Amino acid sequence: MFPFFSQLDIKKKFIFLLLSSLVFGFFIQSIFKGLNNSCDILWQPTNIFWSGINHYEYQLRTRDIFLGCQKGQYGHFMFILFYPLTFLEWEQVKIFWMIVNIILAMSIPILICRSFNIPTIASFLILGIFLTSHPTRMTFNLGQNSLMIFFFLMLPFLTLKSINKNAILILSGISYVKYSTGYILFLNLFIEKKYKNLFLTTILTIFGWLFYSYYTETNLIESFIDPLKFIIIDKMIRTGDLYSILNIYLLKDTNLLNKIIQLSVIIFFNVYFLYQIKDTRDNLAKLAVICILPLIFMPHGNYDYVLLLPILIYGIKNFELKISKYCVYLALYYFYLHRIVKHKIDNDIIYQNLMFIVFFIFIIFFCNHVKKLNHE
Repeated sequence: MFPFFSQLDIKKKFIFLLLSSLVFGFFIQSIFKGLNNSCDILWQPTNIFWSGINHYEYQLRTRDIFLGCQKGQYGHFMFILFYPLTFLEWEQVKIFWMIVNIILAMSIPILICRSFNIPTIASFLILGIFLTSHPTRMTFNLGQNSLMIFFFLMLPFLTLKSINKNAILILSGISYVKYSTGYILFLNLFIEKKYKNLFLTTILTIFGWLFYSYYTETNLIESFIDPLKFIIIDKMIRTGDLYSILNIYLLKDTNLLNKIIQLSVIIFFNVYFLYQIKDTRDNLAKLAVICILPLIFMPHGNYDYVLLLPILIYGIKNFELKISKYCVYLALYYFYLHRIVKHKIDNDIIYQNLMFIVFFIFIIFFCNHVKKLNHE
């Protein structure tokens, strides 16, 4: 068995085995739920694209969306990446994507913990928390891509000596296919003035746009604009982020001008907080900020809160610090209690807006903490 296990006393071995059994039970339950559901896998829009049809135009025109949830509002490269799905029937696709998500759910916490020298026992604790957390289980259940986006977003901040740095940056650009998350990596590299790295991360995005335009015989300008039409037409209201709050209270009409105003406000706040941490040498702290900012400022489903994992790991690694305790409390609350409390209160406007305020205050203090570390 694991080397560290033999070093534990009998009581700790029992606790470890008990907790491992609970994790395994929750994990298996999530897998079976996902195999029965997994409606969010982008199987239909991928098949539409590879049949030579512009799926953006098709879905906007016909509103034909498989199972009512496979809306293809992602970047062009997503549907090139998902080419293997076209060889499978729907039931086979669910199995395939479940295997992918299992691999991602296991590898993400392990890679982060190894990169930042987290002790073995703490790494197992973090892995168990992540596998049983509601966002991870919801990702399995819905067949979501949040783990995949998280995986590519975190790559530039990890220590991966066996992989070429340029290759890592190119692969990290896959996170750009999800506009509400990947934008943060682009902004961070721009603020740090790492223009070569910025270019490398955009290679797959540019290739995806050009190939998609060619394959569907769509004008380059129209093809570039097509994914953005979903953003303009759809309100994308989740109520717990600044973008949604602006949608609900200040900029209710869905038009281009309001979208420009909303995005300008969002970019301003993101740039402000990214500027606070741009000089930090602590990549775990930087990754934590990179992952939490999209959750505060852009609309996200609960499955996207897998991005709170770096905050949890930072808190556990530096638990002696006061701010780190809040990191752990916030992550654990969203991983386990958020959905329960939300249903108990049963008032999204009050509860979600309150959570936005909590997250906003937290990121102010956390960025100040990171900034102070730079001067010590």
